[in-house]
Amino acid sequence: MINVSTEGKQLPEYDTFIDECIMALFPSDAQYDINIWFKKYVDKDGTHAGFCMGDEIESAIDIATHWMYEDAEEVAYEPHEIASNIAHELVHAKQFYKGQINMVDHVWKHNQETINCDGLEYADTPWEVEAYAYEDILTDLLWENV
Repeated sequence: MINVSTEGKQLPEYDTFIDECIMALFPSDAQYDINIWFKKYVDKDGTHAGFCMGDEIESAIDIATHWMYEDAEEVAYEPHEIASNIAHELVHAKQFYKGQINMVDHVWKHNQETINCDGLEYADTPWEVEAYAYEDILTDLLWENV
């Protein structure tokens, strides 16, 4: 069973979406803990939408509700953008659960292959390519139907 807890700003309108994403990403018999924190910003400069840290037992996800322009103008994310950010970070949680990524190095493990990704740009790493692809798919399929 996947145990999900949320903290910070309460955004219950995302509960069903989170559950649907988890059902799409994780096997039905998975044992895993996910803690999601909704925060105004997840970093000092207000430029990141989310972070996921974890291992094969649990993940901690931070989701920003706002972002900041370079001139310090504050902007709230639209609901579909928050949903997209949640989906993206849940993909990373799935990757931690499956042991595809870790917090130690830039290695991708998939289908009995281990790929060193040290030389790749951030957006070209396999875990980000997958997260961006699933983010679009999950948001298109599930957010509009919640």
